Amino acid sequence: MKQFKDILGFVLKSVIAGLALAFVLVLWQRYEPARDSASTPAPASQVPTTTATSAPFSYADAVARVSPSVVSIYATTTLTRHRILAPELQRFTGIVKLGPSETFTREYLGSGVIVSEDGYLVTNYHVVKNANEIAVALWDNRIFEARVIGSDPDTDLAVLKIEADGLDAAAFADSDKVRPGDVVLAIGNPFGLSQTVTHGIVSATGRSGLDVSAIENFIQTDAPVNEGSSGGALINTLGQVVGINTAMLNKHGAQGINFAIPANAARLIMEEIRKHGKVLRGWLGLAMWNPSYQIRGIQKPDQGVLVLGVYEGTPAARAGIKVGDVITAVNGVEVRDDRHYRELIASAKPGETIRLQGMHQKKPFVIDLVAMEQPSVIAESKN
Repeated sequence: MKQFKDILGFVLKSVIAGLALAFVLVLWQRYEPARDSASTPAPASQVPTTTATSAPFSYADAVARVSPSVVSIYATTTLTRHRILAPELQRFTGIVKLGPSETFTREYLGSGVIVSEDGYLVTNYHVVKNANEIAVALWDNRIFEARVIGSDPDTDLAVLKIEADGLDAAAFADSDKVRPGDVVLAIGNPFGLSQTVTHGIVSATGRSGLDVSAIENFIQTDAPVNEGSSGGALINTLGQVVGINTAMLNKHGAQGINFAIPANAARLIMEEIRKHGKVLRGWLGLAMWNPSYQIRGIQKPDQGVLVLGVYEGTPAARAGIKVGDVITAVNGVEVRDDRHYRELIASAKPGETIRLQGMHQKKPFVIDLVAMEQPSVIAESKN
C-alpha cells in the first residue's frame, strides 16, 4: 500500500509539473500575438472569418473519438547501487566496494492504448521494464494499479491489465494501407502533460536498421513525440490507431524523425501475449555477425551473413553448422544482414521446419532444421 501511495505521489508531481509548464506556454502565447498585433495590425481582408456553414477545418472529432482510449502510465523501479573504488585504488587497497549498497527508486513516464473494455492495454516494453509498481491514469483522471500480462522485448511491446470494466477500446486501422503523406496525430503523456495531441504526416513506412529493437518495421512520422509519449497512439484522421509511438531519433540534432510500431504488428503481438503470456518465435541457435561489432579481421561476406557463434544443444549445433559459415537464404529468401536473418527466423513458430542455404568452406549447402522456441534470455540480451 505504501508503494502505491508513493507512485500516486509521483503521478501528482508529474501532473503539477505538466500544468505549470502548460500555464507558462499559454501566457507566452498570449503575450506574443498581443505585441505583434499592436505594432502591425492585419488588414481587414486577411482577418479569418467563420460562418454557420463554413467553420475552420479541425481534427477535433478524430481526437475525441480516441482520447478516452489513451492512458498515462507512471512506473517506478527500485535499483541497488554499489559505490565502487577506482581500479587503481582497488589494486593498492584490495577493496572493491566502499561502504554499504544504496537502494533508490527511478520513475518513468509513458503512455498506453486501451485495447479491450475489460482493462487490457498496450504500451512499450521499455516503459515498464523491471517496474515494481505501475499506475495507469485514464482520461477522466481515474487511477488504477496495473500488472504486466506479458512482454515482447524483440518488438518493444508489453500488455498490461487494470481491474476496470466498460472502458473505451481504441479502433485499430489496417496499417498496411498507410502511405507516406498521410496525415497522422500522436496522442500521449509527454512530460506528464496527459492527452497531448501533436500533428504531422507519415514520412515513410517499413523503416528498419535503427537499433531500437531486435525486430523493426516502423512507420516514420514527423508528428512530435517526447519523453512520456512512448506507448501512445498514432492515429489517422478518422480516429483509428495506425501505430504505437515507440522512439525518436536523437542523434546529429535530428528533428521531426519519430517512429511507431504498425497497428497490424501490434495487434498480432498483443493477441499472442494475451494467449501465451509471450510471443512464441522460432530460433535455431546461431549468433550472426553484426557490422557494429567491428572485430579485427572479420569482413562482411559478399552475400548473406556470417556465423559468429553456435549455441550448444540447438538445432544449428545438431545440424553441424560451424563458426565461419555463411547463411545466404532462409526459406528461399536472400538474407540481407543479421537483423534480416533474425526477422526471417523469428517469423517461424517453434516446431516448424526452416530451410537454410549457405556456404561452408566455400562449398554450398542446403539443410532443413526444426525451429525451437527462442529462450527469453536471448531476447533480453538483444535489447
